[in-house]
Amino acid sequence: MNLPIASASDLAGPTRIQTCSCGTEVRHTLSGREALEVVPCPTCQGEVLFTSYERMDIGLSEYCNLKCQMCRRPSETLFMDAEWCKLVMSEAAAVGVETISFSGGEPFVHPKILNLLEHAFSLGTKVQMVSNGTLIKEKHLELLSKLDCLTISIDGTEAAHDKIRRREGTWRRSMQTIEMLATKSDIQWGTNTVMQQDNYDVLWDSFRAIQEVGKLKYAYCGFSHVEVVPETAHLQMTPEQSRAAHAQIQRIAKACEDTHTWFNDKTMLLDHWDSYAQKEKRYRPMQGCRIPQKFIGFTDHGFYLCWHQGRNIKMESLIGALRSDLARDIVLEGLEKRCVACNCFNYSWDDEWNAGIMDSAKAGESVDGVVAFKDPDRDAGRVSLKMVTGGSTSNTLDMHDDGV
Repeated sequence: MNLPIASASDLAGPTRIQTCSCGTEVRHTLSGREALEVVPCPTCQGEVLFTSYERMDIGLSEYCNLKCQMCRRPSETLFMDAEWCKLVMSEAAAVGVETISFSGGEPFVHPKILNLLEHAFSLGTKVQMVSNGTLIKEKHLELLSKLDCLTISIDGTEAAHDKIRRREGTWRRSMQTIEMLATKSDIQWGTNTVMQQDNYDVLWDSFRAIQEVGKLKYAYCGFSHVEVVPETAHLQMTPEQSRAAHAQIQRIAKACEDTHTWFNDKTMLLDHWDSYAQKEKRYRPMQGCRIPQKFIGFTDHGFYLCWHQGRNIKMESLIGALRSDLARDIVLEGLEKRCVACNCFNYSWDDEWNAGIMDSAKAGESVDGVVAFKDPDRDAGRVSLKMVTGGSTSNTLDMHDDGV
């Protein structure tokens, strides 16, 4: 079927004001069809850059100290070059990115993580981090106190978590970190749980264990359905398990009120559970997707203007990448709904994406909402990597720390 394409007026982006290097303030209304727009300064004719980018997620490496069963890391053993990472972060701040987030692998496995955090803080952006919590020590707390938030991944009670993480003692070490954050720091921290067959029945018990340790310091909690590809399809909850999980999520949402814990994606989890739980259906935002104009993923393989599209722009410079023809094509692919679609929570921070996904879910197949796991026509455009479910011996480091 023919997919509707929004008109130019519908796509028009916000009006932004940037200050040129000569000091002149330049105003420009974004077209809504480009990754980056260049406007000449009326005073010096120098280039002034305009974008809508809000967030950059940095995957520092595919190295980790765990081998989580749902992880789909490439089997590579590379650390991102620290100086390149600093350069790109500086460029991101220059084009208006407001939030920089560190992930991995596990960010604390990177040998330069503290130095990279210090550089990110110096840029004046919000800095966030997602960690498994096993390598954070008390000596790190002063620096980490500058974070906007720190998310610790907890995937169940001790038995379930350690089974999913494929390393005994992981739950105990991560909970030690949570206790340290709650009692010895003012860091805003929370947790995220990936729901799957091996933890669907312990979501409430896991939440209560964290709440008991964190008390009023437990700032937020999040839950997401395991992201399913053919290699991880066996981890998806059955319909019966999904109903049991949803009942616990409803109970958790109510219990969050006791400690004023923010419940991430509450509406999506409580009111639109089935739309996100049924992974055989994946939706594009009804009017086209602007995520490729708002989000930048950054790894050793370059820049991704959407994780789901899977096409990487391999350039040394972020600004150069955003000016490329490939960046423009990725933007248009999202706007014209030619992308592979998604229904996980990667972009739940964006209200426009949330509303568009829900509109498409309600309309169903009338907007081509059902998308196969694999689209052969697009394989040639994706980065060619060997994916290993649950990590691999080549990029899993023996760095599990049993003490604080």
